[in-house]
Amino acid sequence: MEDKKVNDMEMSAILEAFAQSRDEKAVSIRQSKTFKALIIFCNIYVLSFIFIYFMLWNKMLVAVDPNLLSTDILTIFNGRANIMFWLLILMNIGAYFNFAFKILCLIALVYLLNSTIDNTVLFSGLFSFDDRPYFSVFIMSRPMFFVALAWMGLSYSVSLEGD
Repeated sequence: MEDKKVNDMEMSAILEAFAQSRDEKAVSIRQSKTFKALIIFCNIYVLSFIFIYFMLWNKMLVAVDPNLLSTDILTIFNGRANIMFWLLILMNIGAYFNFAFKILCLIALVYLLNSTIDNTVLFSGLFSFDDRPYFSVFIMSRPMFFVALAWMGLSYSVSLEGD
């Protein structure tokens, strides 16, 4: 019977072929610097909102207005923090695996538009930089996040280099 073991030269040829294809696959989808900056901004924005929310929830951050720490408002913030956290995770996974990223951006935009309208209707009386600086900064920066999310979805490249 013939020896069917792979020798060292054959093994190195196989490894070299796979290494070359892995390098080609890794550089096949290139995103623009604008997209990279926008995804970093969106990650920082959402994570900072979640961080401020948890600091307020655990009473580690002094709220100037004690009404900001009512259970109704914290329940709303809890839901929004969870939804944005999971959308952020799904968007990062979608960007990494090049799968459904634009759909996730659209979902995030619709959710963001809905929560912005809710903020305007429900919390219009709570907007004050003197009494509620954390909440007010978050509301004022919301349009910038909306534009960044839309721009990120439009600037995402889904095609391979050779296409």
